[in-house]
Amino acid sequence: MGASDPGPTPPPAPTAGAAPHGAAPHGAAPGGPGTPAGAGTGVRTIDGGSAWAVRDQLVETYRAVFCAPPWNEPPARAVRFAELLALWVEQPGFTAVLAGQDSALTGFALGLTTPDPFPDDRAYGQVRRLLGPAAEALSGALEVAELAVLPSARRGGLGRRLLDALVADHPAWLLTVPGIAGTTAFYDAVGWLRHGTGYGITVYTNRPLPDR
Repeated sequence: MGASDPGPTPPPAPTAGAAPHGAAPHGAAPGGPGTPAGAGTGVRTIDGGSAWAVRDQLVETYRAVFCAPPWNEPPARAVRFAELLALWVEQPGFTAVLAGQDSALTGFALGLTTPDPFPDDRAYGQVRRLLGPAAEALSGALEVAELAVLPSARRGGLGRRLLDALVADHPAWLLTVPGIAGTTAFYDAVGWLRHGTGYGITVYTNRPLPDR
């Protein structure tokens, strides 16, 4: 979820399997290098109206990715994602990138424009505490709200193609959860810059931030 979500839920006990994601995209779902299971999958960019038209497919893909290991989210999180999607598609700068057919998505990336001035509420407050005044540089940038790839389509670079298509040449940022295996490794590998870890999240940008 994005920073516009109320924020991360408390981590479950270790026996639950894995901590839930933090304030923005899950990160681990794209997978890493390996056999090209999704290498031939094209991606396409759509607007909010078109994304809403395939909302059921987006929610089902979310559920298949994040209500399963390593995230192990409860089904209520998929319901919450559907509620957030209804808000996000109306936000300025909302963009979605899809992989697969509308009837059977293999992955998606969602983004929207960060409010200006940078908010203090919800998960934005965590970002501000981590980054200090440098958080203001994120205002107006693209916030990567979600990035998800089905297990069957991972390890072929699809996550990176979705992320690249979403961001294009825009300044962008995101949050992920370092406690989930593969999250920070993915964003490190694709060249994003790590700016801080705390409160159960790690902040990344695709461009340097001003000196704090």
